[in-house]
Amino acid sequence: MKRLLAALAVTVFAAPAAAQSDTEAPAAEQPRSESASPDGASEDAAEAGTTASGTSSSVGVKVTALGSHDGEFCARDRAMVFEDPNGTRILYDAGRTVAGANDERLGEIDVVLVSHVHGDHLGDQRIESVNAGTCDAPETNVSTTPNSNSVEIAVGKDAQMVTGSEMASFLGKKMEAAGGDPKASQLVRFGASVDVGGVAITTVPAVHSNGLSGDFIDGPLGEHLKTAGLNAYVGQPTGYVLTFSNGLSVYLSGDTGVTAEQETVVGQQYGVQLAVINIGDTYTTGPRKPPLSSTTSSSRRV
Repeated sequence: MKRLLAALAVTVFAAPAAAQSDTEAPAAEQPRSESASPDGASEDAAEAGTTASGTSSSVGVKVTALGSHDGEFCARDRAMVFEDPNGTRILYDAGRTVAGANDERLGEIDVVLVSHVHGDHLGDQRIESVNAGTCDAPETNVSTTPNSNSVEIAVGKDAQMVTGSEMASFLGKKMEAAGGDPKASQLVRFGASVDVGGVAITTVPAVHSNGLSGDFIDGPLGEHLKTAGLNAYVGQPTGYVLTFSNGLSVYLSGDTGVTAEQETVVGQQYGVQLAVINIGDTYTTGPRKPPLSSTTSSSRRV
């Protein structure tokens, strides 16, 4: 998979839909930080990893990619942190390249989102420290099964987990096993929303498999599943629309193919201004299949 995003910290400002431009960064774009101002313009920061300044009258949403290596966002990286202007911080798909709850890059985390339970997103293993191994082959030699990296971070940060479908009850049990509160795993049915710290979190469908590996299941059941080459069912995968306190609307696709809801719900109903799309072409949407039409959405794709 090509490196699609190299910027480490971006601040995005809400803008009227009519003022937005529909742009897509090339796969080979060099590391930079970008600030989307209310008039739809973009300004390069002085150096990668810093947050670009916006207009003095606007307060932006800070988006930080958490990769396995400083100054890079590599093919195996998944994690991103979104910080609302009011300070609410949301971790999306911790995966394998966040060094657990003690990773200093995390800071305070209020919400942990999990798009689906595949190991590279839920986190069946993790790095011990940043910059271990190489960008193409990071050292993810710390096992986080059966609880998962995402659950251990949520419990360690005393954060809520928000998911759609049957994932919520499963993750609640995992939080309890890790010493946390199972009620902190919040189910939000598709199309519904919950407000956490001034950020509205809406779940939307994603079209992808969502099999749970036996590695996440203790006892004979987990062993039987692995022996049979089967996975457990935990419901459909989840995409998200986040509506921040400054009005910015962000779509997080998770792993998915093109869906009708991307136009009717994500584009038309919520009018997303920033879209984070997982692109791989073998297991997810390919680069030649843009999931959001420029006629129905003013989104900036990342």
